[in-house]
Amino acid sequence: MDDIVRWLVGDPFRRGQSFLNGLEQRFLQEIVRDLPHWVTPSHLSLFGASAAAIVAGALFGANSYPWLIWLIPAAMTMNWLGLSLDLPLARLNGAELPRAGMAHHLAELFSHLLIILAYGFSPYLTFRSATIILVCYLLFSSYTYIRAATRHVEQMAYIGIGVTEFRVLLALWPFIAVALGVPESLDDRLPAIDVAIMALGFFTVIGLVAKLFLDGRKIAAASGRED
Repeated sequence: MDDIVRWLVGDPFRRGQSFLNGLEQRFLQEIVRDLPHWVTPSHLSLFGASAAAIVAGALFGANSYPWLIWLIPAAMTMNWLGLSLDLPLARLNGAELPRAGMAHHLAELFSHLLIILAYGFSPYLTFRSATIILVCYLLFSSYTYIRAATRHVEQMAYIGIGVTEFRVLLALWPFIAVALGVPESLDDRLPAIDVAIMALGFFTVIGLVAKLFLDGRKIAAASGRED
């Protein structure tokens, strides 16, 4: 069974263990086998990216139509399904993985950039906070790709938080924001949410710098052994 999971969705130990990783992989394994034969990995990548556009539209529209908040979790679920099943389907069908991988990563990057930016124009987050989150996301994404190129390891989770956990937060944040009173505080000179996001962003960058240093030492040590 473990060999089947690794074949369909990749080795979870190479990709990094997030809190939801085990449950997610078992769920994806069941779904990917039952997909109609006419569904292709490109269809799923496009489906996921289109769902992100729906999320962004709902976030923008919530300024005038608050009921659009209920579209966000459903569209985020669609985004997760499309971008979690495209690569497993490519592996199952023996499709050309480089092309499928490129479509997946482009759709994933587009989705997150669009949604984070849309949050900055929504009633649930300030543009300042959205910008900080976007910068942190780009830093970690860049680090992930650099690490994959230098160490041939695609780490998809940090301290147990991976792409799926990030999507869950994006889906639930409007409701959390309403409960915390964020929409009412957005006109403040320095909303409490901005202070919290700034602090989290600071510690996130410090943690990334520390990880870069530790990984640099590991790479240097490995290079020394190879010489």
